[in-house]
Amino acid sequence: MKKVFVAAMLAVFWGFLAPGGSPAAEPIKFGFLHSLSGGTGQVYGIPDQEAAKLAVEEINKAGGVMGRPLEMIARDDKLNPENAVREAKDMILNHKVQWIQGTVSSAVALAVSAYCKEAKVPFIVTNAQSAAITDEKGHRYLFRISTNTTMYTRAVANAAAKTWGGKKIFIIGPDYEYGHRSKKDFMDAYTKLVPDAKIIGELWPKLGNQDWTPYISKIMSSGADFVYCSLWGGDVISFTKAAWAFGYFDRVKHCGQDWGNIEALGKMSKDIYPKGALGGSHYPFWAIDNPASKEFWTKFNKASKMYPGLAACGYTTVYAMKQAMEKAKAVDMEKVINALEGMELNTVVGKVQIRACDHQALWPFWVGPVSVEGDLPWPHITKPVLLDPVKGYLTCAEVEADRKK
Repeated sequence: MKKVFVAAMLAVFWGFLAPGGSPAAEPIKFGFLHSLSGGTGQVYGIPDQEAAKLAVEEINKAGGVMGRPLEMIARDDKLNPENAVREAKDMILNHKVQWIQGTVSSAVALAVSAYCKEAKVPFIVTNAQSAAITDEKGHRYLFRISTNTTMYTRAVANAAAKTWGGKKIFIIGPDYEYGHRSKKDFMDAYTKLVPDAKIIGELWPKLGNQDWTPYISKIMSSGADFVYCSLWGGDVISFTKAAWAFGYFDRVKHCGQDWGNIEALGKMSKDIYPKGALGGSHYPFWAIDNPASKEFWTKFNKASKMYPGLAACGYTTVYAMKQAMEKAKAVDMEKVINALEGMELNTVVGKVQIRACDHQALWPFWVGPVSVEGDLPWPHITKPVLLDPVKGYLTCAEVEADRKK
C-alpha cells in the first residue's frame, strides 16, 4: 500500500511539471468569438481564427508570455447578437478568459462590447467595421485593431472623386448598422470633395439575399454616375455572379470598400469578377514589400491553404496583447489596458498606433481598381493607393464631440 501511495503522489507531482521538468505554467486564456459557420464563417471567421491560432503557436513555441502559454477558446457567434453575448458570458464566467477578440458583424460587436464593458473584460474587435463601435459607443474596455467605416469610406470616397467625380450617386448596402453607417460616412466624405453630389436612389437588401435581379435592374436604369456599395462577404460574391450576366460591370461604375477584400475576391474566378470596380483592401500583401509581411502570409498560406486579408488584424491582436502584458509586467487587464493605450505595434503593414483617446488602431487601407492582370490566381486590386490614416480616421476631438452628443 505504501508503494502505491508513493507512486500516486509521484504521478500527481509529475503532472504539475512541464516536459522539461520545470513547473507547468498556468495558461493565459483568451476568447475568440466570431462567425465560424455558414458563408460568413468561411469568408471571414475561419481565416481570422486560423491567423489567431498561428500567432498563439508562434508565441508558445518562443516561450509564451512571461513564461506562460496562451490558450485560445473559440466560439461561434452565429452572426447573432444574443447568441454572441451568451458565448461571451460563458467564456468570461466559466472559462475565465482574460480578453475576447473577433466578430465581423457590427451589430454583434456592439452587443458584445456592451457586455464586456459591464464585465470589465477587454474586447478587441478585429473585423467589425462600424465607426460607432469606437466612436460614440466606445469605452475603456473596447479596442479595435482593424479599420472602421470612417477610414475606409473616406479612402473610397477620395478614390471615387479623383477617378470619376460624379454627382448622381446610387447607394446599395445591407439593411443594418454597418450598411447605414457606411452610407453616412461615405456621403460625409464625398460631399466635402464634390459638394453638389446627391443620392438619387437607395436599396437595402437583407443579409444573405438570394435574388439580386430586381436590385440590378433598378441600379442599371437609374442614370447614376456611379454606385457606392457596402455589401460584403457572401453578398459580394452572389451579387457579382448575378450582375455579370447583365453586363453590369461594363455599364456601371461601381465602388465599395469590400469589393477589393481578398476574402471575397479569392473565391471568384478570372472569368466572373467585379471588373473595374474601385475596391479596398486592409492587407494587399502582394503589394507590400517588407520581410514581416512576406513571412506572415507565406506561413499563413502554408498552414491554412488560404490567403490573408482581415485575418492579419486577428494575428496582430494576439501579438498586441502579448506586447501589452509584457509592457505591464502583468496579466492584470486593468494594467494591460493602460499599456495598450497609445502603444505602437510592429505589424505586417508597418507601424500602427493604438490611439489612447478612442482605442482605435490607425490601421491603413488601400483602394484600387479590381483586375485580373498579373500572375495572381484571383482577381485583386491593382495600383493600390493608400490614404494617410491620420486623414482617414476621425480626430480625437471629433470622437469626444460625438460621445458628448
